[in-house]
Amino acid sequence: MKSHQFFIVFFIIFLSFQCSQQDDSNTMVSDKIRINQIGYEINSPKRFIVSDTESEAFEIINESGDVIHEGILIDRGEWKSSGESVKLGDFSTFNDYGTFRIRLEDQETSYPFQIGSNLYLDAAIDGLKSFYLQRMTIDIDQKYAGVYRRPGGHPDTVCYFHESTGRSTGYKSSPGGWYDAGDYGKYIVNAGITVGTMLALNDINPYVFQDGSLWIPESGNGKNDLLDEIKFELDWMRTMQDDDGGVFHKLTTKNFEGFVMPVEAVNDRYIIGKSTAATLDFAASMAMASRLYKEFDPVFGETCLASALKAWSWAMNNPEAYYAKNPEDIQTGAYNDVILDEEFFWAAAELYISTGEEKYHDLIQDDLSGMEFRVEESWRNYVDNIGYYSLLSPKSPLKEADKKIIEDRLLSLADSLTNVIENHPYRIPVDHFKWGSNSDFLNAAVLFTVAHHYTGDLLYKESMYETLDYIFGKNATGYSFITGFGSKTPMHIHHRQSEADGILDPFPGFVVGGPNISRQDEGNLGSAGKEYESPLPARSYIDEVESFASNEICINWNAPYIFVLGYLVDTSDETLIVE
Repeated sequence: MKSHQFFIVFFIIFLSFQCSQQDDSNTMVSDKIRINQIGYEINSPKRFIVSDTESEAFEIINESGDVIHEGILIDRGEWKSSGESVKLGDFSTFNDYGTFRIRLEDQETSYPFQIGSNLYLDAAIDGLKSFYLQRMTIDIDQKYAGVYRRPGGHPDTVCYFHESTGRSTGYKSSPGGWYDAGDYGKYIVNAGITVGTMLALNDINPYVFQDGSLWIPESGNGKNDLLDEIKFELDWMRTMQDDDGGVFHKLTTKNFEGFVMPVEAVNDRYIIGKSTAATLDFAASMAMASRLYKEFDPVFGETCLASALKAWSWAMNNPEAYYAKNPEDIQTGAYNDVILDEEFFWAAAELYISTGEEKYHDLIQDDLSGMEFRVEESWRNYVDNIGYYSLLSPKSPLKEADKKIIEDRLLSLADSLTNVIENHPYRIPVDHFKWGSNSDFLNAAVLFTVAHHYTGDLLYKESMYETLDYIFGKNATGYSFITGFGSKTPMHIHHRQSEADGILDPFPGFVVGGPNISRQDEGNLGSAGKEYESPLPARSYIDEVESFASNEICINWNAPYIFVLGYLVDTSDETLIVE
């Protein structure tokens, strides 16, 4: 054989190997077939993507290899964001229970998937349980965490005031709360968005995650496990309120800690800044909590409302106390924000619902005429969505005519996004890949969830399912973006505990950030001799610990994930017998 012929044959074999791999059943799995790796609910839409294939038909095979359904592949054209020629398979009419695979004409085969009922239950429970694993200060007990047990870190009883707080000396105690992301910081603005999103779930489905369903230390106390877990964060947030009502912006070290376990991260901790953004997010979260906790913990509910009112008063007197950037000696996450219309609206909306006072209504009334929902914006701009969702609630005293305005705008965007799904090669609602792009998909799914909740229109529920398909593997990377769920999941997340604990599998239930066209971590990756598979937007992802831009986790990305799955799953039979 001539040398150039040998090279061509070798190259073809190499490419074939790169696109296929063996799974645990020794089946050669093609990475070109993009499916929901958890599976599909009975009577839900069931679609998958095949990239760059000559095949024109597919089969569904069972675990014995028998062909039990056949279909054709539909040409969807090219997706510029991934550089792929796309074909779509649809087997929505197939509703047999079981475990199956897709097989193409060329014999390429998919990962296994299930068809059944309540398939997302474990993913929902582990997604929320990840917040317990992120708890600070306390020991994470083997009784609740299994192999992920660890000693407590960061007692945070002596947190020094940074000069950006307006103090030059002193310290305060601020224990508890959740680690915000892959680092060991605690940030009020992100805590507010996270808590607000999950409290909004409880507002529309107060029966989800009943007592004992999570198996956390509070299980068995007769109270909802979702609210028990959120309270752990709220208790910390309250320690960050100053005597004058203002709220400190964050609590971190001056620089990011190394990849060590929490108990080994012992550098000095600082209370940093005091900002209007943090104070308003705090006020909104506490106002929501005041009405959602009062039924089973009225004292805590009243305490939250008092904290919210005090914070609101400070924000009204200090409307431009911006946290525009980090002080020069601080390198941890800034969470900077200088446009606070959304935060003022959210806080006023929640205080209006919790107090019924017209002064808050007057402040939100003008916003209603120009309101808009967002799903492709920065984390800073999601908070007004939460306010609108709250104002739609039966608990809201807002006039029905004004609720109709909100609902119409909500449905207008939901309809627009369903139209995007219908026309997109991958049938997804978002074609926009910045930092934390997976949260944009999940916040779109939240929008569909709320639209379905208030209308019962199945089109919105189907759009919700298809958006989850993207998260669980029907995307251009072929990854299920949830740790521990799917056949191809992130194993090397940018998360200090998971990297340092010596356990092969990362903490389960985390949403990773996802494709990020800006790839701010290429320098880190390059130093480690690694690089992204592709510069194309939809494929700008890498499963490496150095990739903080695409493979980090964050509580505000898990929150919309919990919202959507918490709406879909039935946890009524999952209450555990607790000691």
